[in-house]
Amino acid sequence: MLEFMNSVGDLIDTIDLTGWRSNADEKIARQLVDSFQRIGFAYVTGHGVPDETVERAFDASRQFFHQDPAQLDTVHYRHANKYHGFVPRGATPGIGSFHEMYDLGLDIPTTYRGPGAVMRTTPNLWPENLPMFRPAVERYQGAMRDLADSILAALAVGLGLPADFFRIRCAEPHAQMRLLHYLPFAADSADRFSVGRHCDYETVTILAQDDVGGLQVSGPDGQWINVPPLDGTFVLNAGDMLTRWTNGLLPATPHRVLSPTDTERFSVAFFYATSYDVVVEPALPPADPDGPQYEPITTGAYMWQRFTEEGI
Repeated sequence: MLEFMNSVGDLIDTIDLTGWRSNADEKIARQLVDSFQRIGFAYVTGHGVPDETVERAFDASRQFFHQDPAQLDTVHYRHANKYHGFVPRGATPGIGSFHEMYDLGLDIPTTYRGPGAVMRTTPNLWPENLPMFRPAVERYQGAMRDLADSILAALAVGLGLPADFFRIRCAEPHAQMRLLHYLPFAADSADRFSVGRHCDYETVTILAQDDVGGLQVSGPDGQWINVPPLDGTFVLNAGDMLTRWTNGLLPATPHRVLSPTDTERFSVAFFYATSYDVVVEPALPPADPDGPQYEPITTGAYMWQRFTEEGI
């Protein structure tokens, strides 16, 4: 039998980034680290991303997923090595019957040719019949990269590392943006979860939700905690690579998404990590001397390892 908590309670902090963005307030940096250490998640306000930028990204997403199947097929992910483009519901492991998405990467030059290079160098697929789609999506993507760099700087300071610890390692970052569309749950279906229990691979994830909700995080006692949408906020969560960087101090907490019951749901996720040639290795003493030992590995090799483990 599933057990749920009705709200985030005191576990997930809502952190105003205004003071961090204006004068690098170390108190805010410590608050962010504290929330991540406690539960691996945080809400942020005062992030500086205009409402219009977010609204246009959601508008673009709705227009995209409401196209007819023939139009969606022109940007199917099979045309881009399975790393970018439209992913129909049920097409890949971990994708439920009521979940479809569109993936794109950051369009910047790279000379990287090591493990996972195909993920970093595969071009994006753009719908030609939606002229406003690309500008809206790329504007949001740029805002998310700036925000991710700022968040990682705050985390670095809160951890006692140099403020530019992550920034100098993100010259050519892994920056995967994902538009997500959840279809209503069918009462006679066993596929109640659009996305099952999982942790993200990267360093940090920034999520924008519509007002439907469905995200849940696993609490310290094993109960599932609802992470409802809050106006004007983004949800942040730590990924596996941040756990490695911090030697187990900041956990990548399992989370999942319940399918909506009577309406569609949209969200936009931005997954961010260091450049593919950067060696990911612990920058802190072990949080638990008896815990996992994290061997150095490049970002590219780690991403490739995780994606191939999933059979993608």
